[in-house]
Amino acid sequence: MEEEKLDQVTIEPLFFPSKENEQKLIQFLSQAKRYIRICVYTFTNKNIVGKMLQMMKENPELKIQVITDDAQTKIPSQKAILDQILEEGKGQAEIKLDNSTVSLMHNKYLVIDTDYIATGSFNWTKSAVTTNKENLLLIKSKKLVQQFDENFQSLWKDFKFMNDRIIEQQQQEIDKAERQRLKAEKQAEQAAKKAEQEANPDPNNPNPIQVEPETKPKKAPKEPKPPKESKPPKEPKPPKEPKAPKAPKESKPPKEPKPPKEPKPIKQKIKKVVQPKKKKESQENEKLSDDVEQLDVKDDIEDEEDDFVDEEDSMEDFLADDDSECD
Repeated sequence: MEEEKLDQVTIEPLFFPSKENEQKLIQFLSQAKRYIRICVYTFTNKNIVGKMLQMMKENPELKIQVITDDAQTKIPSQKAILDQILEEGKGQAEIKLDNSTVSLMHNKYLVIDTDYIATGSFNWTKSAVTTNKENLLLIKSKKLVQQFDENFQSLWKDFKFMNDRIIEQQQQEIDKAERQRLKAEKQAEQAAKKAEQEANPDPNNPNPIQVEPETKPKKAPKEPKPPKESKPPKEPKPPKEPKAPKAPKESKPPKEPKPPKEPKPIKQKIKKVVQPKKKKESQENEKLSDDVEQLDVKDDIEDEEDDFVDEEDSMEDFLADDDSECD
């Protein structure tokens, strides 16, 4: 906890393209007293290289270590920059290259003494200053310096010095060229033998067997699956017996037309005569007889026309008698 309190961290971001920020980076480098450790993919910025060479001349105790990708040595202009650093900083400058032809050494940071680091997307090239969109953080932090320095020391241990790596690369190129030469000679020898056989056929063997080039044995084709046994066809169902036609129904004799109903006579309401209180008993008897007579009247209405005339006469007589009784 006390170390974290003592570690005063300051960060200054730089953005590119910017000539002004290039000068800020050069001033940042000038703070080095013991060593500068640079780990970048590309290192061709002549302004930064010139400042480093000047610092080594002014301070013989200053050590500069550079790690970069081995692809940089295959480009003459870039290799010339690295050669200049080694030549003018003899005894003070060292350069190592990664050993891989598959992966890249793509870090971009530097460590100055035990106090300062700079890291970001910024590659140490002219185009990074004048053209590209880049960023770089200038950081003062002992804790971060320690972490970046540990990574640098790990890479430095694994990689090879530039001249050793160049010799190794040259030997790899020689070996590759030798393999290609032997392969070409073998192909030419085979072609010459074939041409000689075609030009001078053996009279004892008019049909020489041509040696076919070795080919990988083909896999035996898979045995075809046996066809599935076909199911026996289903027996057809016997046809249904046709139903016997139904016997035609006997036609019923036509009904005789009903005679038209004769119009019913208009019913006449029979007015009831209020009887005096004195003749109460006679009225009750008459009422009973009237009900009976009314029923007879209804039955008689439904009879034939000849009976209706007689009924009408009897009804008139009945009414006449009733009126006489009421009087």
